[in-house]
Amino acid sequence: MTQKIGIIAAYSKKEAEALAPEIEAWLRERDIVPVPEQELNANGYSDVTAIVVLGGDGLMMRSANVYPDVPLLGINFGQVGFLTLVEQQDWQLALDALVTGRFDVEYNSTLQATLFREEEEIDQGWSINDVVIRSGHRMVETELYIDGDFVNTYPGDGMIVSTARGSTAYCMAAGGPILTAGVKGFALVPISCHSPIRTPMVASEEASIELVIANDHTATLILDGRPGVDLHLGDVIKVERGEHTFQLAQVGKISFYESVRTKFNFRIRPNAIPSRLRRPHSTPADESASGFE
Repeated sequence: MTQKIGIIAAYSKKEAEALAPEIEAWLRERDIVPVPEQELNANGYSDVTAIVVLGGDGLMMRSANVYPDVPLLGINFGQVGFLTLVEQQDWQLALDALVTGRFDVEYNSTLQATLFREEEEIDQGWSINDVVIRSGHRMVETELYIDGDFVNTYPGDGMIVSTARGSTAYCMAAGGPILTAGVKGFALVPISCHSPIRTPMVASEEASIELVIANDHTATLILDGRPGVDLHLGDVIKVERGEHTFQLAQVGKISFYESVRTKFNFRIRPNAIPSRLRRPHSTPADESASGFE
């Protein structure tokens, strides 16, 4: 069977738009069928080996929402590139590994959100990074329940429920934990809680998480940065592990911890060389070199 590879490019970025036809030609030369975005939308994507995303982390998240349960290989044209793991100059090495099967797939859990309002149960969709309750101009009180047990009431700007992959996004920015590679849990992070008791928690992926709006101040439900319904007193948002997975195709040597240090400049001593990496003429720049040999 002829191999097919999907291609999605951020057409707002000229370099990404220019690279897309170059990749299509590269694939055809190897008797591989390139499937551009419009064909993925028209004919489906169940028969593609993977989808190559040319853009930033935002496009990776949007692509994962539209094309779940298929490996995504991101080529970075954005700022951070924590999900788009391949740098532009390495695209040929990365694609060669992809089409020859020399890649691993990281399976990441997602979040499913459901709104319970009076007698209604309303599906709110699913997210890659996080489900967020965000207040308006006034403080919202959010009650947290895990598996039916009351945990606490958090008065403040809202609450974040984050996946492990999403923990380096809004979760981290709000003071939550980074869930490292392989952790199977969801981070629960109060946003600007008006109390000294604001410690984030990590719940099991098997847990049922309920967030109850406990006062009559306006709040909004937000999934992966996309504003959804307005929330009111008595509304319950139930968050559980989603049925879909967010799949990242990984080629070359990629370290989660190296990505955290280099992408977020997460270095306490920037010029220090770890004792186990010391060798003649090594420099801190060696750490951020390409993952391909």
